[in-house]
Amino acid sequence: MKTKVVPLLVLVVFLFLALTVSVAGVNSSPKTITVPDDYETIQEAIDLANNGDTIAVTAGIYNEEWVSVNKSVSVIGDNQKTVLHYHSSLGFVVTADNVHIDGFTVTGSEATQGYGISISGAKGCVITNNQLTENHVGISVYGNSSGNTVSENIVAHNNRSIELINAHNNMITENNITTGLISGISLDESTGNTISKNRISDLADGMGALMLWESSDNTVTKNLLFEGTLSVLVGCTSNTISENFVIESAYGVYVGESSGNKFYHNYFLDVKQPVLDSQASTDLFSENSWDNGIEGNYWSQYNGADNDENGIGDSVYTLYGNNQDTFPLMDFPAISTDPDPAVKPRSVQSSLPTELIIGIAVIATIICIVAAMKLRKK
Repeated sequence: MKTKVVPLLVLVVFLFLALTVSVAGVNSSPKTITVPDDYETIQEAIDLANNGDTIAVTAGIYNEEWVSVNKSVSVIGDNQKTVLHYHSSLGFVVTADNVHIDGFTVTGSEATQGYGISISGAKGCVITNNQLTENHVGISVYGNSSGNTVSENIVAHNNRSIELINAHNNMITENNITTGLISGISLDESTGNTISKNRISDLADGMGALMLWESSDNTVTKNLLFEGTLSVLVGCTSNTISENFVIESAYGVYVGESSGNKFYHNYFLDVKQPVLDSQASTDLFSENSWDNGIEGNYWSQYNGADNDENGIGDSVYTLYGNNQDTFPLMDFPAISTDPDPAVKPRSVQSSLPTELIIGIAVIATIICIVAAMKLRKK
């Protein structure tokens, strides 16, 4: 009798532990909250969510004062058919780490009134596949925010499109920026950021497509810029600017008190004045490098020869002061001047929590053991 009770007791204990693990997994697992089905407003859904939850917001217009994202949640709209219409000076305000905002159109109640999406002092956030229109600032990353990604957004008709202020090691990539009144992408006291594969066009009065103020150690690469100065550098050093296209602009690069920056493999097409130094009248020129020691940049005004046909001009191209491109390129690679700005729709995927899967597996194992014991008794 004793030998039969002990195995049965062990099985009961195992079953109880398995069920406990399973229930705990269900209770602590991330969940999906739907707006407006579960809660009427985006803010209410965030207030009642837990870290790791997903808030799925269906297509429609949501009129809110502003939305504070102070938890590590994903806020997912319906591929820009979900409109956040904010009525204060702020739209989405992200203050938590690892926030994901995807699929919204964000605009203020009055033209160019506030900040569409701002990240303040947060890390590891992803802002993607949104449309920011008619804001004072489309997307702002500031307050020592780092490790964030801003990608594949359409940013149109804002005063300032995307700005980084005291922000470090962020990625700004593959955004389509158009019709900015003041700037396309601007960096202020920001270091270690990568600005790549953005398309910037139709800026008002040829303002700066990329503007850097007292910022260093940033990488600006593979951007496509129409009718806007490639870079406005003021008080900057140690930035690398390469493989960018500048087309139909008044100026290619504007520098002021900015030395030690490196420019190479950039392509200046139909640019009236390649480089302008604000200190030219004082002869205190900024000293920058205009090649990588092997190859420089393409300048449409360069008239030098290439007798050895190696793709590099035989004579240097003098820019200003002591600044010169020692290895000017004779040609530029093919480029599409009208890439498709559409952002691919994304879907929210869900799966069973790991804890629940483990619980189910344990229960299944116990059932198999019990069945085997019954077969042995027979």
